[in-house]
Amino acid sequence: MLLRVFIVLALVAPGSVWAATWRLDPGTTVAVDVPWTGGVAEVRFPRLSGTIEFDERRPETAKARIGVSAGAAETGLGLVDALVRSRDYLDTAQFPEITFELERLTRTSAQTADVAGRITLRGVTRPVEFKARVVRYAPMKDDPDRFEAGFDLETTIDRTEFGSLGGVPQIAAVLPVRIRLLMTSQ
Repeated sequence: MLLRVFIVLALVAPGSVWAATWRLDPGTTVAVDVPWTGGVAEVRFPRLSGTIEFDERRPETAKARIGVSAGAAETGLGLVDALVRSRDYLDTAQFPEITFELERLTRTSAQTADVAGRITLRGVTRPVEFKARVVRYAPMKDDPDRFEAGFDLETTIDRTEFGSLGGVPQIAAVLPVRIRLLMTSQ
């Protein structure tokens, strides 16, 4: 969800891109796994937007704001999509966007980082921390002056902390969030 989010992870990778603005690649994916009736329903958030800026020489100055369209949440099943978007879950009529604001990035190794920030879901803002892993960081094949970056981010959120009480306890309150963040320097 949170998407997102999550983008400033380019800071965890070595490279030669310094002060830069990045754009989200359309291949970025955000998904939440919801245990339900003996299985797992994957809720995807295909519409993302955001701004990411960082200077590799001064990562502490990084700025990021990522938003996902809650109203675009999808599972592939119309009835379940309507339920996820309903007042008891995401309440997309009143809260059409889920946002993430970066507060801190802490490199934990050459390929990993902790990404901390604040997520706003259903009008409630709470701290969140993602574990991030670099999956790609390299010059673009057709434009070596620009870079492509890819990261896998994972966390869990307790949806009840945001007022999403539908289906509890039959539908889990604590949900795993997976993000495949793809971005390109501009």
